[in-house]
Amino acid sequence: MTERSVSVLESIDDVNRNQWNNLVTQSDLGTVFHRHEWLQLVERKLDHEPRHVVVEKGSNPVAVFPNVYDRILVPGRESLSEYVPFRRLTSVTPGYGGPVITGDEDACLELLFEALGTLRDGKTLFHHTRMNELGYVRYAKTFRKFGYHPVGVHCRFRIDLTQSWEDILANMESDHRRRIRKMQDHDVETRTSPLEDADVERTYEAYARNMARTDGTPFPFSFFEGLADQLGDRVVVFTTFVDGREVGRYVHLRDDERSTLHYYLGAIGDEANFEYNPSQLLHAAAIQWGQDNGYEYYDFGGTGAHYDDRLFEHKQGYGGEAIPTIQWRTGMSRLGWPLFKFAKGLYEKRTY
Repeated sequence: MTERSVSVLESIDDVNRNQWNNLVTQSDLGTVFHRHEWLQLVERKLDHEPRHVVVEKGSNPVAVFPNVYDRILVPGRESLSEYVPFRRLTSVTPGYGGPVITGDEDACLELLFEALGTLRDGKTLFHHTRMNELGYVRYAKTFRKFGYHPVGVHCRFRIDLTQSWEDILANMESDHRRRIRKMQDHDVETRTSPLEDADVERTYEAYARNMARTDGTPFPFSFFEGLADQLGDRVVVFTTFVDGREVGRYVHLRDDERSTLHYYLGAIGDEANFEYNPSQLLHAAAIQWGQDNGYEYYDFGGTGAHYDDRLFEHKQGYGGEAIPTIQWRTGMSRLGWPLFKFAKGLYEKRTY
C-alpha cells in the first residue's frame, strides 16, 4: 500500500500545475482561488511568501492547504503595517482558501494540520483561514481539535441564478429596481470581454480612481496584468454604456469549480457617472450573463456583517442570501499572540 507523505512548498512552482488543478477540479470544495494560476498570481505579483501544505500518495497530490505569509494589518494605520515586526500566516489573500482533499479525509487532515504546526515561530503571530464555501463546516471539529477558534464578522451575498430574471428583479429592494427601470428610457449597452481584451490600462485607471474615492488601497497594476495573463477567460470585464457614454466597468471571476460568477473589482472612475446608476446596470447585466452561461450563483463579494455597514446595505438590497464567511484562527507565537489579542480587543471596544 502506497504511503502518504506531506511537505510544505515555498513556491507554487514546485508542484505540477496539471496535477494540482486536477485535484482542485475533482474535489468537493475546490474553487478558482485554489487553482495553480491564482496562487501563482498572488505569489508573483503581490510578493507574498507561500507555505502551501501538500499531501501526496505516491507522486500524486491528494490534499492541499494553500497559505501565504502576509503582513499584520493595523486598522486605520495601514501605512504603518509594513513596519510591524510580525507577520501572519493566512489563506491566500486576496481570495479564499481552506483544505482541498480527494483522498482519505481523516488521514489527510491529520497530516495537513501537523505540518502547519511546524510553522509556529516567534515572528508569526497567528494562522488565519478564510473559506467561502459553506461545505467547510464539515471540518469545524477538526479545526477545533487543533486549537483554532471561529471568527464570524464577515459574509457574502449570493443570488441563485436558477431563478428567472423577473423573480430576481422582484426580490430586489425598491430603490435598486427603480434605478434599473429608470434607465430603460436610455440607450443602454453592456459589453463583455476577457480582461486582456478590455484595455487593461484603462480598466486599471478607472479601478484606481474608484479605490481612491472610497479610501481603499488598490492592488498594483502588475496584479491586473497578471489577472489578464494568467487567468485568461476566467476574468470577465463588463463595461456599460448609456447613450454612447461609458459609465463604468466591473471585473468578474468565473469560478467554474463552484458554478459561480464572482463580482470582484469595481472600476467606476468618474463620480459624475453615478447619475446613470452604473452599479445597478452592471450587476443586472452580469446576473443575466451568468444565467445565460449556465452559472448557478452570482456572488457579490465579501462585506462586513453589520446591519448599518453601507456596503452591507447596498449588497443586501439586491435580494441575495447572506452567506457567512467561514473563518478560523489560532495563535502561533507564545508571547506575541496574547499581546496581539489584548491590543485587538481594546481597538474593537473603541470601534464598536
